[in-house]
Amino acid sequence: MSADQSQALSQIIEQITGDHIREKKGGKFFYRIYLNSKMSETPIENLELGVKAYNSLKRAGFCTIGDLAEAIASGTEISKIRNCGTKSCREIMEKLFLYQLSCLPQEKRESYVKEVILLNVNKKC
Repeated sequence: MSADQSQALSQIIEQITGDHIREKKGGKFFYRIYLNSKMSETPIENLELGVKAYNSLKRAGFCTIGDLAEAIASGTEISKIRNCGTKSCREIMEKLFLYQLSCLPQEKRESYVKEVILLNVNKKC
């Protein structure tokens, strides 16, 4: 994953809340997944993942964002998917977050990002 993709997440948080987030290398990123019917049926291609992350998910049988989100919510560790290393896992989680954020109505985005910040400040990576 490129530095630009990681910066996008930090920049979104900074833009909405004014808080500058410094990411730790290898750190985990936590957030709640809220599925709606649109997300459930959306193909994983819409996440615009890199080739390696995308191929890992397709080989593991994930066709929609709903399939992926439900698996993560039920405790499936995407790091255990064949050929899905640390960078690919991080990319998948960030892209899923950004996609979910883009699906929220504008008035709910700020409160959601603040919730994500609280979840990540309180977790030890």
